Amino acid sequence: MTRALYVLLGDPVAHSRSPKIHARAFQLLGVDAVYAPCRVTDVAAAFAGLRALGAAGFNVTVPHKEAAARLCSKLEGAAAQIGAVNCVDAAFTGHNTDVAGLLRALENFPARQRSPALFKEVNIVHLDPAVVLGAGLSARAAVFALRGCSIVNLGKDRAEALARDLGAHVARPEALREARLVVNCTTVGLADEALPLDVSALRSDATVVDLVYRGARGETALVKAARARGLRVVDGLTVLVHQAIASLEIWLGRSDLRSLYEPLREAALA
Repeated sequence: MTRALYVLLGDPVAHSRSPKIHARAFQLLGVDAVYAPCRVTDVAAAFAGLRALGAAGFNVTVPHKEAAARLCSKLEGAAAQIGAVNCVDAAFTGHNTDVAGLLRALENFPARQRSPALFKEVNIVHLDPAVVLGAGLSARAAVFALRGCSIVNLGKDRAEALARDLGAHVARPEALREARLVVNCTTVGLADEALPLDVSALRSDATVVDLVYRGARGETALVKAARARGLRVVDGLTVLVHQAIASLEIWLGRSDLRSLYEPLREAALA
């Protein structure tokens, strides 16, 4: 039997923890497969190459998620509405597992951190008011997941376009002070200890999600500052692992892989 090929397409990809996560998943599941990070600048050529190689599936990261959506044979669910793809199956159908990654990360708070207000609908997490910081592709996934949230972004035009597309509304930065959920979808904190917002201005019962991860522990300055203040925190590695599990479920045709979270997070930190 031929070993199955899975890859990650992006630029850059050297920093990604996804290869460690998927290698451990395949080991635990007894799947004969390899997952390789591939730095690509021509995503169309990469798609053609993966078709020729008979790839079993692949992930797509920045800056190729929009291009991937245009290159897929069809789009499923959230991918079609968001206009961005981060997971492609063997039939070259595009999916967006960034949404599942965020929702599952929020749903799986440790019991001591859970709040009854965290859950308003089955599979829809919405702390009200919720604010998404940023207006890029990761923000589009977050806004789709958190229906009816506010968007805070320096570029007003881009934020307004996102709000129109996905039924959100644009808010001033002051909205962060009243937010019960803040999701950082900017790249601030990826390369240094910069903070995308003033944590001291947040309410004491706020939950902070940072989609960025950095350093050996995956902790950005925002994550460290929020934890120091005693806020509920979801770090970027938590979201990444849940996103990876959602991708595995699509590729392997399974719906029962959430129990892999703890060993896969350990792999991401190894």
